Amino acid sequence: MPVWTMAEVARLAGVSSTTVSHVLNKTRRVAPETEELVMQAVARTGYRHNLTARALATQSTDTIGVAMSVVTNPYFAELVRDIERLLRHAGYTMIVADTNDDPVVEADVIDHLLARRASGLIVSPLEGNAQLTGSLAKLLGDGFPLLFLDRRSTLPGDQVYSECVDSIYHLTAHLAAQGHRRIGYVQGNVNSMSTLDRLTGYRNAVREFGLDDDPRLIIAGESDEHITEMRVVAHLTTVDKPATALVVSNNQMTLGTMRAIRQCRLRVPRDIAMICYDDFEWADLFEPRITAMAQDAAALAATAVDLLLARIKNPDRPPQTIAVPTEFKHRDSCGCGRRKYREATR
Repeated sequence: MPVWTMAEVARLAGVSSTTVSHVLNKTRRVAPETEELVMQAVARTGYRHNLTARALATQSTDTIGVAMSVVTNPYFAELVRDIERLLRHAGYTMIVADTNDDPVVEADVIDHLLARRASGLIVSPLEGNAQLTGSLAKLLGDGFPLLFLDRRSTLPGDQVYSECVDSIYHLTAHLAAQGHRRIGYVQGNVNSMSTLDRLTGYRNAVREFGLDDDPRLIIAGESDEHITEMRVVAHLTTVDKPATALVVSNNQMTLGTMRAIRQCRLRVPRDIAMICYDDFEWADLFEPRITAMAQDAAALAATAVDLLLARIKNPDRPPQTIAVPTEFKHRDSCGCGRRKYREATR
């Protein structure tokens, strides 16, 4: 089987090799009819563009690296699926590296993505590691296209995340409106700024509604299903006055919380109410159905891709921070009827 060169494709299309290069590399606008001639010649010859050679010449590829904890978090998996579709439509290939929600691992996978000459990075940033923070700061200082997604960062880069302070406040206030005074809070990974933001929302509600401010009501779930189960069980069985309702601050810990409640032979919402930040596709299949604050994964993905591609085209523009609104999904686990909820919110 013959191997066709770019020059031969150009002769077949009746254009220059430079024009073929511009069409395939998307480096310059080409008239639609000329582009069609080139693509027809590519299809007839089966020509394969040498992306490796292009990467060596330009020191970059049409590749976007994504670093986040995809395998262990179904919400991130949904987010990455939407990002990949949008990037592919824009002519980019996505490489995903799982961080395991570990800042040391995140620093390592970012280095690997950069070694592959990625054109830009989408990172769910973790805190508390000097190497990671230094690497991200240097990338921003060098003008490298970098976007922080889902988690807020203290670094001055483009950022897209779901609103969470007011969201957690609303969830806690909703339980307070049902008469709960001892509302427990299941906290996520403290290496994330989002965890601190969500805790702020809970504390704001505790203070405003005069709820019990007992440090034992804050349960360190560490964004891990099994750790959450163990610690919620410990809270429910050893604290003299355990929580009568729980706010779970992410979906990874919701399953652990449900298992813990069942292990303690309690029923939701009869014995303990529960409400969570992060909706997921099977939340309304549980019995009872889980009341949740839903993030808009499609809007997060679209906003993130738009900002990153804009950064690639214009590296000098000022950084933007966008907080995407959430949506309250009122179901049954909070322990109030839909009619009662509608009356309370009029």
